[in-house]
Amino acid sequence: MPIPEPEPFDSLLSLEGRVAIVTGGTRGTGSAIVLRFVQAGASVVITARGPEDLNSIEAKVAAAGGKSLCLEADVGNVADCERVVTETWNKFGRIDVLVNNADVSPVSLSTETSEKVWEDTININLKGAFFLSKLAAQKMMEGGRGGRIINILSTEMIRPIGVLAAYGGAKAGLMAITQSMAKELGKYGIQVNAAIPGITMTEEKLEAHKAGNRQIDIPSEATKTLEFMKETSESGVLEHIVKNGMPMGRIGYPDDLAKAVLFLASGMASYISGTSLLVDGAQTLA
Repeated sequence: MPIPEPEPFDSLLSLEGRVAIVTGGTRGTGSAIVLRFVQAGASVVITARGPEDLNSIEAKVAAAGGKSLCLEADVGNVADCERVVTETWNKFGRIDVLVNNADVSPVSLSTETSEKVWEDTININLKGAFFLSKLAAQKMMEGGRGGRIINILSTEMIRPIGVLAAYGGAKAGLMAITQSMAKELGKYGIQVNAAIPGITMTEEKLEAHKAGNRQIDIPSEATKTLEFMKETSESGVLEHIVKNGMPMGRIGYPDDLAKAVLFLASGMASYISGTSLLVDGAQTLA
């Protein structure tokens, strides 16, 4: 078998003519991923649970000269996952990239985690990502062009802070799914990878901090968790971690993750599959 000619340099990061689905793509890291994909030439299907956020990102994509299809959907619901894939296929006739970015991260000590919190966390972070990957992979196989599936994980599964057991467990499960599907789908030209962001400061989080709101999702029944987080905040532990636990001297920004995801979706990553790329500024080594 002859060695193929290297892909031209100017096309290595191009997604021209490709169609990407980005879940939770209206704000924060999701929005950053969407806009990087648009810059690379992709048409992007964006999902979220709120119509107002979808209208906002749709306007940003249009202003950037891109094409988008915005769908209100709960990825924790398999019927919604099926609808997203079907509508994408009906409109564009192909699916080249899926980014499982949507997630929820309710803060709760394991001893206070309710069944509802557990199920909501698993449904969106793990179940939804799995079934969307399954459904997208079926269409990628049907199209015969291969494809990329990229799962967004978290450093919580590597160095847990102690109040996100359900979230960390879901992300660890998704890492296992990443590796299993990479092995299964490689023969169809489908590459499955993951990106693992560390602490990331989004515009929403920054505005919340300025307003004195820590923007932490704590279930109302988790009283001990609330007390624990209040004590941690008042003692300055969180600020200490951010200031002294980041070897590069700063926390991550949404575009740091977006650039890594673009790399995994592009020709630059043509022989990378089944891996998890840390995008944490060496945070997990601190």
